[in-house]
Amino acid sequence: MVSEFMLQQTRIETVLPYYDRFLKAFPSLPRLARAPLQRVLKLWAGMGYYARARNLHAAAKIMVRDLGGKIPATREALLALPGFGPYTAGAVASIAFNQRTAALDGNAKRVLSRLSEARDSASPVGRKRQAEGFWEDLIPEGHASEFNQALMDLGATVCLPARPKCRLCPVRRFCAFIKAGKKEEKRRGRSRREETWAVALIEKKGCFLIHRKEGKGLLGGLWQFPAVVFPMETDSEPAEKGGAAEEILRRHLRDRFGIKTKFQKALVPLRHEFTHIRATLSPYVFSLTPGRAALKTPSGPGVRWVKLSSLSRYPVSRAMMKVADLWPPDSR
Repeated sequence: MVSEFMLQQTRIETVLPYYDRFLKAFPSLPRLARAPLQRVLKLWAGMGYYARARNLHAAAKIMVRDLGGKIPATREALLALPGFGPYTAGAVASIAFNQRTAALDGNAKRVLSRLSEARDSASPVGRKRQAEGFWEDLIPEGHASEFNQALMDLGATVCLPARPKCRLCPVRRFCAFIKAGKKEEKRRGRSRREETWAVALIEKKGCFLIHRKEGKGLLGGLWQFPAVVFPMETDSEPAEKGGAAEEILRRHLRDRFGIKTKFQKALVPLRHEFTHIRATLSPYVFSLTPGRAALKTPSGPGVRWVKLSSLSRYPVSRAMMKVADLWPPDSR
């Protein structure tokens, strides 16, 4: 279950170190269910797609509270839990419990589309149902785990999207793709929207202001420097947004945290790619305005002043760690 959640949208080589650390910290469902969400997010930090960690934690709590501390064995029961889509439910049911059900990841779907010409169905829903039904009919009784894993491995190592190794394929004599004389498919690039993040670095006696982002969206529940997100390059639309980025950010610090700041300097922008977003991180350095405002700096359960050397103790995204690495600015 843990490996399938981690492998959603993430490559195996990236997952491996996180997987080992995660299971060492949470070797059982009760340990995971009892852990604070912040602890779970901390061990997930850097891998992205943090909704997976929140869903995994929520599913573990339900299993411990309502299901006797056991993972359901059937695809149908798993689909009722947070974070379990058709593939993840099918993978856990078949690989862990040997249930005769399809587990169609991207690699498996490609193999089946080439073998059965399922993609020629009238609709995406029809193609999906045809592929699942076709594959479940072929699964040998009592061998669903090995069979589904073999299908995924075939797609990952032989039946590749571009330049498939058809001569090495053990099922090439059944393949409609080969019979049609096709050799490769064009891979569609993943589209990402462009955003600019104006990020505030506010220093106070060697510490910097960070806060926990609310909600369940991108980076929800993680700690970060204060930031304002723009849908495109800030410099191209200052008038529409009410001023330059540093001024907008200064007002945000006043309205969100109740502090008065003075802009000091802008640092070199960084690039960071999320699954669906290509972000330009534009860090701005601020100082606290002398006087009472400096004495009433924010604090509370969702706000901290921390040294950058202690930042790794918090669940912080890789994007924000990149910003932290720019300090001190005079040394770069």
